[in-house]
Amino acid sequence: MRYFIHIITDQERLVDPDGGEFADLDYACAEASQSARDLMAEELRRGRPVPFGWKVQLADADGNILLTLLFARLVFGEAIARQLPTTVRSTSPEAHLALIERAKVTFARAKSTNAEIRDGLTELRSQLRKLAQYSGALGNGSA
Repeated sequence: MRYFIHIITDQERLVDPDGGEFADLDYACAEASQSARDLMAEELRRGRPVPFGWKVQLADADGNILLTLLFARLVFGEAIARQLPTTVRSTSPEAHLALIERAKVTFARAKSTNAEIRDGLTELRSQLRKLAQYSGALGNGSA
């Protein structure tokens, strides 16, 4: 059966003029989801934020919309996508910049935590070496 995959951005509706042949609606849905993921990846490759507010629509040959998927749902899942604040679902540049800043802060925090763990492990190894030396010295002295 022929299905058409349309993309809804924050400014326009991109209509699939040719469509594609798919065994059934599930295969067409899988292709529509992958097309949306590819678009999100392309946005990231171009240094732009993920357009969580964009949608992909699946239509039949008569133009009936059979399915609409929000990009955010493909990334976060249905339950989480519904809970996202409007500012995150929005595709406004301000919302994307705020999300990017939060991601930078989270990354910096993770990097700092990683450094603390690494330093702690280095100190632990040092203490274990000293303990092994003391243990060896006590073992040699008591024999």
